[in-house]
Amino acid sequence: MPGTAHPLEPLDAARDRLRVRRRRLVDERDAFDQLCRRVETLPTAEAVDVPDAVLAVTTRTGRGPSALRTAYDETVLTVPHADDGSVPAFDDLLSRSTRAELRWAARLTPALRSAVLDDATAAHERRVDRIGAIDAELATLDRIESVARDLLAVESSADAATDDEARLASLDRRCRRHAARRRATLANRADADAPALPPDFYVDLDVEDPVLSVLDAVRDLLPRVTDRSD
Repeated sequence: MPGTAHPLEPLDAARDRLRVRRRRLVDERDAFDQLCRRVETLPTAEAVDVPDAVLAVTTRTGRGPSALRTAYDETVLTVPHADDGSVPAFDDLLSRSTRAELRWAARLTPALRSAVLDDATAAHERRVDRIGAIDAELATLDRIESVARDLLAVESSADAATDDEARLASLDRRCRRHAARRRATLANRADADAPALPPDFYVDLDVEDPVLSVLDAVRDLLPRVTDRSD
């Protein structure tokens, strides 16, 4: 693999990026959990017709719907990476119908609070799902490293003749099986054994996909090991 000092280097680089992304998602998940609990406790009032002047005062003082934005600012926007632009603004969190309702709301009604809570809960669950996908990916990287290290151990053995054809064939099958599963995952096919990660997860790596890159590299060693054992 051009540009790498060791066949397993792409796995190490992938883990570093995944762990950083996971930490950020955990911070956001916890912040949205706090937001949901805050929103649940906000007092509500039934909608009434009020003059524009009263509406303006209610909105400014935080006794009405603006309390939702305050809750968001004091929870989600306090995550360590909030200033880098990756955390959505409060309005971007909300569905179109919720934004429209909030724009004209004079009071925080039970229906409005429920709608915002639904949107916040959905944001929380999306982060839970993404954390699960990262955990599955980290487990995949561990499995790939295991089979790669087995083959590297054979390749570096001083007595290759002791590594019989059956073991080499087994290693080759494991590599091919993992590669097939990986391609299924990347294609997001029905037979994939893990959810596909967003394409930007590995955008900064030197390889297109660390798993396939490592599997290709170690499988390239198989003919060389076989030649040594003849």
